[in-house]
Amino acid sequence: MTSSSGVGNWPAAGTGPAGRHARVIEIEQNADWQPPEPRPWRTRTRVAAAAVACAVAATVYFAGIARPDSLDPIFMRVGTAEAMALDSGRAYVSGNNTVRAYRLSDGTQLWARRVVGLASLFVIAGDRLGVATVDVGQRPSVEVLDAATGEVRWHRQTRFVGRTGDVLVVNGPMEGDAIPLHGLAVADGIPRWTVELEPTAIVAGAAGPLHSDQVEVVADLLRVRDLNSGRIVAQVPRQTTAAPVSATVAGNTALVVDETNMISAYDTGDGRWLWRRPIPLIGILSAFGDCGRYICHLNDRGTVALDRLTGRQAWKVAERYLSAPVDDEHMFVAKTFEGFDGPGTVVVDPRNGQVRADPAPWRALGVIDGSELLVWRYDSSRQQLIGLFDAISARTRVIGRSETWTAPPTCVTSVAHVLCADSFSFGVWPR
Repeated sequence: MTSSSGVGNWPAAGTGPAGRHARVIEIEQNADWQPPEPRPWRTRTRVAAAAVACAVAATVYFAGIARPDSLDPIFMRVGTAEAMALDSGRAYVSGNNTVRAYRLSDGTQLWARRVVGLASLFVIAGDRLGVATVDVGQRPSVEVLDAATGEVRWHRQTRFVGRTGDVLVVNGPMEGDAIPLHGLAVADGIPRWTVELEPTAIVAGAAGPLHSDQVEVVADLLRVRDLNSGRIVAQVPRQTTAAPVSATVAGNTALVVDETNMISAYDTGDGRWLWRRPIPLIGILSAFGDCGRYICHLNDRGTVALDRLTGRQAWKVAERYLSAPVDDEHMFVAKTFEGFDGPGTVVVDPRNGQVRADPAPWRALGVIDGSELLVWRYDSSRQQLIGLFDAISARTRVIGRSETWTAPPTCVTSVAHVLCADSFSFGVWPR
């Protein structure tokens, strides 16, 4: 035997082949012996195990999500689509003086309503569809339809300007020299507010994701009007007597260019003056864009990024960047003034103006939704593919194919669907 907690090794008779002894090893342990504590996993082992677990979980998760198993459209219809819109359950198409609604799940036509003149369509909360038209006599009108039935809820002979919350902003009919601006309730078309703008006022676009403001510039004043209520929320004197020539809103900054080619910047929240400086590049087709942390001034000679608070130049490139910010490190830019529809659209770092990604050979279709750009290209069989190019990952996800298009389509998107049309047909694909 062995001593306490020892190891014994001796011959044992009768345990081996004839004439030989086998060796026996015996281990003794104390009565209070306990197995050793297990050693903890090394960091590399833990990371590898976590990665495997995440991969398995992702596989299980995505296996339970309904994903399209074909690039074919949900439905395709022959017809003209001059204007289009989507909501969660229906597609709306206007063409040949008629607005039609189709069920997204199977393409069944739900209703049709005749309109006079060119139409633009926009989905409104409360299951409503807005239709703005301009007839051959240049007479504008706005009507709101029940989106489920196509019945007219209300109609006004006026020009559509925009919408914010549950208010449609319209102007007209003209009354003397003043320009009447009205805020109509979406529910019934009754005016919530009415104001009269000076005929010399220069009006800039809406600003702000949570509310809609209109910037108005007159000879000696800049004011910011809340379009939900019609009230002026900020009014400040202009910092120069030079006559204003143009006004633009880029993000939360209003930019006014005067007759001396000087830029004055104002905060759209409280109207405070920020800075004044000369136009950095003198050229043709001058414009301003939202470049995230910067304001971009662009014309035929290139693009200059200006600090929002100081007006100092941050970077400069020799190409025109019509911009659409995604986040602090990515923004889509189109190298033409025609917008994000065609070649020349890339992803740029707004911090320095350097190109980060290029969707080529895909070409942009003019629709940006968050970080995704709708794109198209021909495949090997000369059919057209449509996809969504992500600015952050720089990858394109193919979502559909068409065998009938003869030219790049025009498209609109919703959270779950894409509606595209060429000159002769239109179709819907899941995203």
